[in-house]
Amino acid sequence: MKQCPNGHIYDEKRNKECPYCSGGSSFQPIGLGGQPDFPRTVPIAGGDDGAFPPTVPVDSGAAATVPSSPQSAMSVTVALEETESGINPVRGWLVVTDGEKKGISFVIHGEQNSIGRGNRFDINISFDKAVSSDGNAVIAYDSKNRKFFLSPVLGKGKNNIYHNEAMLLMPVELHDYDKIQIGAFEYVFRSFCNEAFSY
Repeated sequence: MKQCPNGHIYDEKRNKECPYCSGGSSFQPIGLGGQPDFPRTVPIAGGDDGAFPPTVPVDSGAAATVPSSPQSAMSVTVALEETESGINPVRGWLVVTDGEKKGISFVIHGEQNSIGRGNRFDINISFDKAVSSDGNAVIAYDSKNRKFFLSPVLGKGKNNIYHNEAMLLMPVELHDYDKIQIGAFEYVFRSFCNEAFSY
């Protein structure tokens, strides 16, 4: 391989002189000699650092503009059963039945209700430091069959969950006045939607 004075690299065994300078080739490489006949590549979009813009929600309804920050591009998950007025209907309750916190109740909504200590959980048992902040269980409401189920979150939370004094190892159907032990407190389940009523 040889480089001509204009910076083109060519195979001297196939060509005695530079085929680009002598006009023997229509190909114009990007290099030191001359300008190419096509533009250099540039990022599809984004800033000077060549980074791609953050993604935009598909159903945003707005034109495809790049938001000012990744946080502003994020959409909020809406519960499947939330009404037009923004109400997520009550389906049942968990009520603390022992200790200094007895009488405190937690609302159970439709679909999946995660249980743990922290604001990211639907049922936030913030007063009980014995409850794992990694999540412990899920109460699901089956709107088609009007039934409730309690499931452990295996491999996540640190707590054993008890359903009517038996350790919870797999999903079980919940019935009115079932007892659930989570952390240091015991709770009683009570349905609002059931075979007798639903909306």
